[in-house]
Amino acid sequence: MGIILKISQKIFNYRIKHCSLEKRLELMRNKFFFCGNNIKLYTHYFGTEPYLISIHDNVTCAADVKFINHDVSVWNVSRFLGKPHISLDKVGAIELYENSFVGAFSILMPNTSIGRNSILAAGSVLTKHIPAGEVWGAFLQNL
Repeated sequence: MGIILKISQKIFNYRIKHCSLEKRLELMRNKFFFCGNNIKLYTHYFGTEPYLISIHDNVTCAADVKFINHDVSVWNVSRFLGKPHISLDKVGAIELYENSFVGAFSILMPNTSIGRNSILAAGSVLTKHIPAGEVWGAFLQNL
């Protein structure tokens, strides 16, 4: 990666981290695959491939939500199995449908989605698809 590209990426990341909600959405609108209206992004962690993220209308992502759309942790498994030169990684899209909410400090893994009118509780790790109209992430003792 060239030095100019590295510097421009650092500047962009600084701008995303230190700007208003409206400016953050304006900066990210061209980076996402799809970006609807009335979106609130209180986070600035959009992963290495933000073009794999689709966010529909009326979605809120609370503080420090992390979009992990390129997971290379499986590479460690291949190394453990004695096959260090196999290129293993998990890359996939993340989609947030209409009126969904993602709680603070949640992590969205590759190939996941949150259905219409659904909520992902704070501190959750999403590895599957949440159907429409459901709340996921609560402790059973608190239901």
